[in-house]
Amino acid sequence: MQAKEKKLLGDVFAPNSYEEWRAAAEALLKGAPFEKKMLTRTLEGITLQPIYRRQDAEELAAADPLPGAGSFRRGSRPDGYLANPWEVAQELSASTAEEFNAFLLASLMSGQTAANALLDVATQLGLDPAAATAGQVGVCGLSLANADDLAAALDEVVPSAIGLHFQSGLSGVAVEAFLLAWLDRSGSAPRELRGSLNMDPLGVLAASGTLPVALEQLFDELSWLVDYNEKNLPDFQSVGVSAMPCHCAGGSAVEELAGALASGACYFNALLERGCSADAVARQIRFTLPIGSDFFMEIAKLRAARQLWARIAREFGASESACAMRVHARTGLYNKTRRDPYVNMLRTTSEALAAVVGGVDSLHVGAFDETLRTPNDFAHRIARNTQIILQEECNLTEVVDPAGGSWYIEELTDQLARKAWAAFQEIEAEGGILASLQSGALQGRVAKVRAARRKLLGQRRTSLVGTNKYANAQEKLLEASLPDSQAVLQKRKDELAAKSAIALDLTEVSIDALATAAQQGVSIGELYKLVREKAAPGETCEALPDSRLAEDYETLRSAAEAFKARTGAAPQIFLATLGALRRHKLRADFSRAFFEAGGFDVVASPGQTEPEQVAADVVASGASITVVCGRDDDYEAMLEPVIKAIKAVKPSIKVVLAGYPGDKEAAYREAGLDDYIFIKTDNYATNRSYMEELGVV
Repeated sequence: MQAKEKKLLGDVFAPNSYEEWRAAAEALLKGAPFEKKMLTRTLEGITLQPIYRRQDAEELAAADPLPGAGSFRRGSRPDGYLANPWEVAQELSASTAEEFNAFLLASLMSGQTAANALLDVATQLGLDPAAATAGQVGVCGLSLANADDLAAALDEVVPSAIGLHFQSGLSGVAVEAFLLAWLDRSGSAPRELRGSLNMDPLGVLAASGTLPVALEQLFDELSWLVDYNEKNLPDFQSVGVSAMPCHCAGGSAVEELAGALASGACYFNALLERGCSADAVARQIRFTLPIGSDFFMEIAKLRAARQLWARIAREFGASESACAMRVHARTGLYNKTRRDPYVNMLRTTSEALAAVVGGVDSLHVGAFDETLRTPNDFAHRIARNTQIILQEECNLTEVVDPAGGSWYIEELTDQLARKAWAAFQEIEAEGGILASLQSGALQGRVAKVRAARRKLLGQRRTSLVGTNKYANAQEKLLEASLPDSQAVLQKRKDELAAKSAIALDLTEVSIDALATAAQQGVSIGELYKLVREKAAPGETCEALPDSRLAEDYETLRSAAEAFKARTGAAPQIFLATLGALRRHKLRADFSRAFFEAGGFDVVASPGQTEPEQVAADVVASGASITVVCGRDDDYEAMLEPVIKAIKAVKPSIKVVLAGYPGDKEAAYREAGLDDYIFIKTDNYATNRSYMEELGVV
């Protein structure tokens, strides 16, 4: 028997040119403008094409062919995750050292590979619990008053076995002193320590709007850490740069990158001025980048970040290997919801995949309920296992730069890098990140993007599932729960009252001297009394708002629930349906979803064909607002009589049309129509307006 000839795919399907493809697409559009229907404009100011070709990315790929080299766009390491997977660095928030230790050990036994300690506000500011207020101690973070607290928190942890990361805010010097005291007690060599302090004064200023002491003092402290760590703890980064403040304020990838790069450049300048070497600075900075919901944009953001940071580090004189960016990623907060919170699991899964494909050194996946309560064990386990599945079931550790070669991603990375670089240059032209924050320029740019996001959400041109679309009208909100801040504060005061206070008296201020003092039991407050006793007052600026996209809708729905609790009935919309089910269902479903998103209880009548019966159903419902739903030909025949019949029985009822009235609007208005909704109606504004009319908000 003759062997069957094998054919290549290209032999079966003849190749077509872009021009031929576009001609075919335009034919399907039936006269609609190609640019309007097929091109997409992002909030970053990038126009996405419907199709990408080899020539779009050929030059980009040739300029940077391998991971771990060149611009580092394709990754910081040539072997990707083959030898060392990204660290599973879930945030560990616990009020006390004992709680933290139990949480950490259980997490490490369940697949976590690095400790990521959130510190409470008092610790981040360098305050003893006795000098702090409720809400600053042990709430959403670990309280560290002295070296004993850290030793208890890390009990049974082998320093060389895992990475240790701390979100230290302004207290990097004290946390490092406590760490060195712990290492000394455990008999471990400092050089074995891996991880980061993430001391980030500019991030604190952007998020809070104020610093307790001047940046010059804080830069001095950073320089001590950089010099010390470069010599003694080379794998332990001291300086943090976080894009979270821009992200939580609603900024796009452009503002996040520009702000982070400008902060990194500011730290570079300040530390070089204080005698640190360029290589030491470059190796001692670790970036925290949030990952949002735009999957491909987030991949491009990570790649562009590495490329742009390498460019900046080279300009400051860093060597080739030192220019590789160290990146911790965290799934975003701005797009997370309190309503329908289980959907957040799906969001974080997509974001975690984007982070891994984009290339990160460590990753935190947020718990689905983190926006409304202290996450429970179930929430922590699901979040942690998301990463483990990506490593052990999806085998993403076995592919080096999985996004490499994608014409779309390569081109998107290039465009985003250009936009972010231009925005970075704007900040530099304004005098740098500090000047931009103090003038409000950066806040203004972020505010424009935030307003654009909310407008798109309100118009439902972007979706937030469970919020502005597919809202669960029967949902029972998860109970919010946070630590009792006053009880935590009192507990910490009682614990520390039993310990005698030790005053710090040093002839010189150095990391070694502070570590010795920490070993003797000096508290964080006493340590900073000496370190910062001559520091000038801190800078101030307008804080970037800590917000979420869903907040406006959540406020409406909470107001509707409060109204029901107060009056015994939820604010109601009645759907007056015309004709058989098949004739009104499409617009009735649209109207139900439209108003349930705002918190209305939506009730529908059976389809009616007589205006008087429609009016009777409307009045019997007791609703103050009715939406008439039917087909265009039903409106042509019945709408005016229906409106008149309703108004004749009860003139105060607001009559709304489901659909665009077109050239019939004047006639319908004359008959008594009050409003209409259709696909282009602003969903949030309409819901809020109707709620205001009913006295709900």
